[in-house]
Amino acid sequence: MLDAVVKYRCEELWLVPPLLIRMVSDEVVGKYDMSFVRQFNTGAAPLPPQIIEKLAVVYPNVALRQAWGMTESCSCLTVTPPGLQTYAHAAKVGKPVAGTELKIMSVETGKEVELGQEGELWAKGPQITMGYLDNEEETRKSYDADGFLHTGDLGTVHPDGFVTIHDRIKEMIKVRGHGVAPAELEDTLLGHPHVADAAVIGIPHDYSGEVPKAYVVLAPGIPRSEKTAQDLEQHVEKLKARYMRLAGGVEFLDTIPKSTAGKVLRKILKEDYKKKMRQGIPSKL
Repeated sequence: MLDAVVKYRCEELWLVPPLLIRMVSDEVVGKYDMSFVRQFNTGAAPLPPQIIEKLAVVYPNVALRQAWGMTESCSCLTVTPPGLQTYAHAAKVGKPVAGTELKIMSVETGKEVELGQEGELWAKGPQITMGYLDNEEETRKSYDADGFLHTGDLGTVHPDGFVTIHDRIKEMIKVRGHGVAPAELEDTLLGHPHVADAAVIGIPHDYSGEVPKAYVVLAPGIPRSEKTAQDLEQHVEKLKARYMRLAGGVEFLDTIPKSTAGKVLRKILKEDYKKKMRQGIPSKL
């Protein structure tokens, strides 16, 4: 890819987050002159703040545009406007595109909340599909009578119009009644120098209901040891609330399963965990 970028001097690159992570962590990238690049466009999966900080250092003069959408919206629901494509806004997914209306609905009460508060994002606009073909039940679940699509994404619409996506509601970890976003813990882990990649899932717990468990790909040269696992657990415990600590432990992997768009496939990790539990296989470092 980099050969093509340099050969054709591509000033604008469309890269999913895993590729942007490699742009600041893969040693091979440093062998290429990328000084002509003027803009990164990204979406499809969360872009960790820790990676944004590294991008700002390595590519200080490159604009960064985020976008958010889903299959049911056909195209974007939000995008970063021209002139605001800076690293200061890079952790947000932009502002609603023309003709698109957003609501923020409380997950607990089902009522609309104010700007700046967290809730499920509902969207309405001309680009959104009318429903699921030959599936009235799913259509009723996802689309209401007013034409709003219930996206299933937990987010915030800020007073300035920018939107932040926190995680998928169905992937939230419930710890003693507290909602924990896996992406937030993954971002925290990615801020540790020993971590090249990370994923977090919720696993069953007799007292707490669920607790977070981390899967980590270590940076080159870092040993898979009990001490390394403890260092990462303490790193999270130091930066996050007590109920967010990695009570499910840390397991090391060679790679994190992801879709071609860069989304962490937590379902695969959960299925693997359940399989090991049924077989009585302990988690391995």
